[in-house]
Amino acid sequence: MLRGLIMVVMALDHSRDFLHFDAWTHDPLDFLYTTPILFLTRWVTHFCAPNFILLAGLSAYLYGLKKGGSELTKFLVTRGLWLILLELTLFKFLWTGSLFTMNFTALVIWAIGVSMVFLAFWRKLPYTVILITGLIIVFFHNTADYFEHSNLGILNAVDHIQQAPSSPLGILWTFMHRVAPVTIGPLHVFVLYPLLPYFGLICLGYCLGKFYAPGYVAEARQRNLILIGTFCIALFVVLRLFNMYGDPSPWTPYHNLWSGTANYVFSFLSFINVTKYPCSLLYILLMVGPALLFLAMFETTNNAVARFFITIGRVPMFYYILHLIMFNLIAELFKVINHTDTAHNQYHLAMVYFAWIFVVAFLYPLCNWYAKYKAAHPEKWWLSYL
Repeated sequence: MLRGLIMVVMALDHSRDFLHFDAWTHDPLDFLYTTPILFLTRWVTHFCAPNFILLAGLSAYLYGLKKGGSELTKFLVTRGLWLILLELTLFKFLWTGSLFTMNFTALVIWAIGVSMVFLAFWRKLPYTVILITGLIIVFFHNTADYFEHSNLGILNAVDHIQQAPSSPLGILWTFMHRVAPVTIGPLHVFVLYPLLPYFGLICLGYCLGKFYAPGYVAEARQRNLILIGTFCIALFVVLRLFNMYGDPSPWTPYHNLWSGTANYVFSFLSFINVTKYPCSLLYILLMVGPALLFLAMFETTNNAVARFFITIGRVPMFYYILHLIMFNLIAELFKVINHTDTAHNQYHLAMVYFAWIFVVAFLYPLCNWYAKYKAAHPEKWWLSYL
């Protein structure tokens, strides 16, 4: 159900990408430009990427319990490589309209795929080591920002990265923790989703799977999820309130330009405006904490709304591919209707929300059919790749 909710919310951001008139000219999180509604339309979709990869790790743990260690390794490697291939081909075409070029953008599917491949081998270590790895990466990867932007000369490696970002070490560090372009021969890659924090998250998700192992008491699981989720939110509030650590962009109280009085709305938005690229500690705490509470509070929910999200959550790749195709078709349809050469990015938020609801509603019966077909044909191994 949580994965389905993530997929539905994600489509809202993609509807904005394809249709909103300022999607590619202004940052919706920029307070010099945005409105509260536009800000929240973008901000709410921040929940998607970290929680999806957290659930990917959790699912991997449960898959290993069911199939065994060797099958889990095969599963993670093959699915991870498949995701990378899709990112560099099909999804590149669906996002840019081009395929046979040497320009690529490393997006979230790429980050999930590489993290799965890494996890295939890292999960062979003791459970405690995997847990500590995830915690260290998530809680301390932001210290790299301090060293990278300091002039203290503390770490020779960091100094080298600053002086030669196109060196092999600099390129590796960009893929791990920087949002920046990389050139490798004729290949040009813009790294939007650096790997390091996402690998930490998939490790923690894998360890979270232990709460769902057979024999684990449901009441204990729900209690632990509530405790951890509450801790994440509380720690976020404390660290963010005093701008202590965990995000390169501090929050600030806002005042109305002419009157000088406090603007509580934009002050609150500034408080929750955490850094996604690369995802900071405070971003992870704020996004994952509520998701853990969701898992605890809605574990036994069984109604029409829950089943709606469960259906989509069972076929995320099928839904992901189709929803991008749908938005491309809608953009092309608007191009024909408006007799313009511009296929998209001409509409206000009302159209963004309308298209989002339409696409999700249209895809639900298809997802329902495919989920049933997939469950009825376990012998067709290739269905697991879609």
